[in-house]
Amino acid sequence: MLTPSQEAAVAALTPPEGARRGDPLGLLGTVGDLVGSALACDEVAEHLDIPIPSFPTLTARGFTIACGSPEGAGVFAHPVPSATNPPAPSADPAADVRGVIIAYLPPGVDLDGTPFHEARRQGLVWMTILYGGDIAQPATPATSAPSSSSDFTTLQWRNGNVLGVQYMDPGDTRVAWRSTAADHVFSVSVDTSGDPVAGVTLLADGVDLPT
Repeated sequence: MLTPSQEAAVAALTPPEGARRGDPLGLLGTVGDLVGSALACDEVAEHLDIPIPSFPTLTARGFTIACGSPEGAGVFAHPVPSATNPPAPSADPAADVRGVIIAYLPPGVDLDGTPFHEARRQGLVWMTILYGGDIAQPATPATSAPSSSSDFTTLQWRNGNVLGVQYMDPGDTRVAWRSTAADHVFSVSVDTSGDPVAGVTLLADGVDLPT
């Protein structure tokens, strides 16, 4: 649950002007374009070495879960690095970043038959889990407090992690954090079709979130 001060900070966020201009998500035709090549969620869980997160409030409303990756099954060829003994940084860390997407589909929404904008309107939620590159490197100590703006703020999250909350657009919110789970480090974000208070409240309801 949010503390009163946290809820006030999140409720005060406002969407940036002209947020939809240049929105790369606007180029997506269907939910399948977001998720990439579909993968079995149990295989994704085994590869990441973590359970697939769930949201009981969404499950109760009839949402279903779909998993995928832009790389398809090729992502399984890239093990998740150890947090205890991370590999040395490569010359191009961004090139080594891998990821999976977990979509929480509203009733009646499917990967290939529902336009992406319609799925968002109906309440689509998706989680992006990235690993590799320099993600597993030890976090650099902050030299100052995380910056906030009219559309972005930070909260203390589970295990003391910093949770970034971004009001992406009217009705769209992104929350993101750095996770250490099962001796692996992940960069995690959750996009919700709701205002920031609703987005963070949904996150607080999550089960098996990698934190």
